[in-house]
Amino acid sequence: MNKIASKIISIICALCMALAVCPAAFAASGDPEVSVSLDQTGKNATIALKNVGSVFYSAQITLNITPKNASYTITPRSSSAYGVVKADSGSVTLYVDSTDLLDGTKTVTLATLKADRAITVAKTADLTLVDRSMRPVSYDGVKVSVSKNSSTSGTGGGSGGGGYSDGGNVFHTGNTGNTGNTGNTNGNSGGNNTGSTPTVGGFTDVSGHWAETDIRYVTEKGLFNGMSATTFEPYSNMTRAMFVTVLSRLGDKVDQKWNIPCDNPMKFDDVPDGMWYSDAVAWAGGTGVVNGMGENMFAPDAAVTREQMAVMIVNFAALAGTELPKTKDAADFTDEASINGWSKDAVHAAQQAGIINGRDSGAFDPQATATRAEVAAILHRFAEAF
Repeated sequence: MNKIASKIISIICALCMALAVCPAAFAASGDPEVSVSLDQTGKNATIALKNVGSVFYSAQITLNITPKNASYTITPRSSSAYGVVKADSGSVTLYVDSTDLLDGTKTVTLATLKADRAITVAKTADLTLVDRSMRPVSYDGVKVSVSKNSSTSGTGGGSGGGGYSDGGNVFHTGNTGNTGNTGNTNGNSGGNNTGSTPTVGGFTDVSGHWAETDIRYVTEKGLFNGMSATTFEPYSNMTRAMFVTVLSRLGDKVDQKWNIPCDNPMKFDDVPDGMWYSDAVAWAGGTGVVNGMGENMFAPDAAVTREQMAVMIVNFAALAGTELPKTKDAADFTDEASINGWSKDAVHAAQQAGIINGRDSGAFDPQATATRAEVAAILHRFAEAF
């Protein structure tokens, strides 16, 4: 399980980077158990975790599933969750972080796994849990309770599809390529709103959204693409790979002053060649826009956090030879103590420039993830701040 634990740490760093290590690692009490509820078609499986018994932030579950040539997408079951699914030779690995796991006393429904054909799930799985200090606890052969419902499970907005997306998490057995982002289970993205009149870019899920003007700007400039021909998915999370890809487009799409040359592209161990984001990540690492997650890892599929965005934006502006304006007084955030030291200066620089604002509550919420709509607004403000 060392490789799984290492992989978990490299991904979870994007959400918990530089957190202080607790005096002792948490451990699950009892015997953790995975439950899989299949719908009547056998294609949609609701994945839950119980008997955790302590405080964890993330889970990685490796299920043995047949047939081996199925393709999968994952839909996290709450807006506070982020998920990735990878398949390889009959095993399917789910990585899901969810704030619901912080209450170790309850059964947590993590996600819906959607296959392109009926599947059979084995009765045991491998499980790794990660606490907020990034300490992994691994279990081999945990029990999997498999049941079948008479009704069809909801599957959210579904895959964004290839060709349109800025990247996402649809993985196929034997294929390492990403083909689009998963749907949003909460209905916020308007994935089922096919009868709406297309507005921005022909998208049916943007009309009346608070960031409609920002979405129009980033799509018309070519910084963002839709997640399908008719959906933007404003409430889907923005990954680290997506964010640096968008930053890399600013010079060509907005203004040549944002062209930052890279003489020594950086090769990260977890960024394969030939991916849609490979060149952008190598550029970001080589220029110093981003330093990675340690141990030569980038964590491309992890959701970008608000403080990470602040650091990347400030680095980007400095490398382009531009100083961020100070149009606002420095805020005294109510959660100032939770802003990591490595990001504090950048957070306040981005706030004073009016690029990344605090929450209505007075907090900055540094470790929170960002949606595609929020990033559209941030980049629109950045582009017009000079």
